[in-house]
Amino acid sequence: MSELFKRALLMVLLIKQRVPQLQDIRTLAESQRLQIAQLKEIIAKGRSPGLSASIDELLTERLLAHPAQLPVPEVVLKSIPATERSNRIRVAERLIHAYHKSLEEEKYSPMKREGEDLWTGLLRHELPDLMQSIDQRNPEALAQFLMTFGRSYVWFGGITTCIDGYNRNLDRKQIAISYLDKLVCLAESLGVLRKQNPESGPWGENLFVDLVSLVAQIEDELGINIAPPLGVIHTDGLDTKKGVFHYRHINSLYSAIRISRLNSIGGAVCEIGGGLGITAMYAQRLGIQRYTILDLPITCLLAGHYLLHAIGEDKVTLYGETRTVDVGIELLPYWECKNLPSKRYGLTLNQDSLPEIADNLIMEFLNQIKRVSKDVFLSINHECCHPRTVRNFVRDSGGFTEVYRSSCWVREGYVEEAFRIAE
Repeated sequence: MSELFKRALLMVLLIKQRVPQLQDIRTLAESQRLQIAQLKEIIAKGRSPGLSASIDELLTERLLAHPAQLPVPEVVLKSIPATERSNRIRVAERLIHAYHKSLEEEKYSPMKREGEDLWTGLLRHELPDLMQSIDQRNPEALAQFLMTFGRSYVWFGGITTCIDGYNRNLDRKQIAISYLDKLVCLAESLGVLRKQNPESGPWGENLFVDLVSLVAQIEDELGINIAPPLGVIHTDGLDTKKGVFHYRHINSLYSAIRISRLNSIGGAVCEIGGGLGITAMYAQRLGIQRYTILDLPITCLLAGHYLLHAIGEDKVTLYGETRTVDVGIELLPYWECKNLPSKRYGLTLNQDSLPEIADNLIMEFLNQIKRVSKDVFLSINHECCHPRTVRNFVRDSGGFTEVYRSSCWVREGYVEEAFRIAE
């Protein structure tokens, strides 16, 4: 037998030994193909096939109240920078004066902070140029900083209308979809769009609404212009023909609507922790002419900057300034709650903050809410700090009667609660 024949025979034997292995591989491959096909079918028939192709897309999907069907809505995230304004330095001078006056008088307050508060410390670390311009009383530097702040992503939220930590997936189209979802939620809360029903249908249609028509219907329902003021600070938002809407504009408009409808006895409104003051701005459009915001000195400065440019210098009163008319928005450091007249406000609002501060301050705020409010305390907050929830603190405080408790229409994972204040 030749050497070549021997080698060929050995190769045949080796191949025969491999045949079962090859058959196993084919069987496994066919099984995996069927599994992949089944998974694709499950995704296609699932809640949001339009946002299920990657981990990043699932990070967007978890924020939505509505299913994202295929093809995903064609929406755009538009960026509008802040613009030069002739009064920016004059506004900055007022802001600096009010900020330092509040620091000077804080030492006499019975509600003292223990050291520097979280927000001021955070901004001193993250935005040293901001705090330096304030500490040095430099209005030119402050005005320039506030005009350019927010041009890039910030991981914290509450004081900007740029892309922030609300979105974990920073794809601009998917951010726009998350903002669209909120606008649709707002429309559903007003009855402008019907609430989708996964049991009987329709299901998955509302995100494909015509934006021009949707905004017009919301404005018709409310009787106001809902377009946010642009050019004050940098804004990234859902592009519509009516303007560019950041998610905070939509959240704030919803809060203002709830205020206007719950404030049945009329009168002024007080907000503890007002952020940029966007809720106050929309509340004014809805007819609430007297509004007080209580917040940290640094947040009052940022809200003052926004509001002075958004609604006018003559319609905003900062701490230490004389209020010339009994209308407009007043910004005060939080400890001034103890100096407000009793039963001055028809309704007091807190959103995004009460469960995140010290227990003793929460109880003091609740005591002051009962003192200064005639009728309703409205809370829109998360319950991430359970059992440290607004509901439990209100029960411990006493003097409140629950009117309702429900999920917030525009904020997944947030609870909306209204309490009647005992006389």
